[in-house]
Amino acid sequence: MTTAELLKSIRSLVAYHQSCGIEHYRRSAALDRGLQQLEDVADKALSEDTKAATKLKRRLVEEPGNAPGAVSIAELAEEITTCHLCTLCQSRNVSTPGEGGLSPDLLVVGDWLVSSPEGSSASIFGEQQDQMLYRMIAAMELQPSMVFVTNLIKCSVPETLKPDPSQIASCLGYLKQQIALLAPRAILTMGSAASQTLLGSSRPLIGLRGKFHQFRVGGGPILPLMPTFHPSYLLKNPEMKQPTWNDLQAVQKKLALPVKKRA
Repeated sequence: MTTAELLKSIRSLVAYHQSCGIEHYRRSAALDRGLQQLEDVADKALSEDTKAATKLKRRLVEEPGNAPGAVSIAELAEEITTCHLCTLCQSRNVSTPGEGGLSPDLLVVGDWLVSSPEGSSASIFGEQQDQMLYRMIAAMELQPSMVFVTNLIKCSVPETLKPDPSQIASCLGYLKQQIALLAPRAILTMGSAASQTLLGSSRPLIGLRGKFHQFRVGGGPILPLMPTFHPSYLLKNPEMKQPTWNDLQAVQKKLALPVKKRA
């Protein structure tokens, strides 16, 4: 791992801690020495990546009571596109940080994008899958600005490869940061991997779908989460479109309820 990759990994770890509700680190001599070493490295390096150490020091708050600086969705997307936290970066030909409104009512989370033979793609779920998804969103009477779509795994994945638990864990931090930043009113997980990972469950998707589950990131609000089938599955099993539509109607009804005012 290069120095730049190490600094980026530390930055991502700190941002993940933020999304979990950790607002400061206890000051210690070891922490001070580590921060100074990182700043020394940044001063000597020429690349933009190593300059992240200076930002890192500001985010590692040394005194309690000061909230750490938060990254934006755009900054997080930039990190995702150059991520080297796991071996999936070696085979990716495109990253899928996601797209949509920055204050969405609904966050849609799929499993991952299967790499295309052409080597690049503007899709999130896949060309046909995206077309189906956005038809679903339109049928739910949701505008594009009301929805943000992303994946559990942010790198495109070869068709012959299934991400392992360590690779999923590497990406989960990014997803949790997105949820904390976007603050959606509800989450729709599409696919077994996305549903099981966010719910911390090994139950098959057929047993998870059809009802809302509670989901929370750190000290954030409890969000209703509806698992359902992925468009890739529906393209191969069209008979499951009706159960999926039932799930989407439940989400539509949930979002139609008035937003409760915070105390």
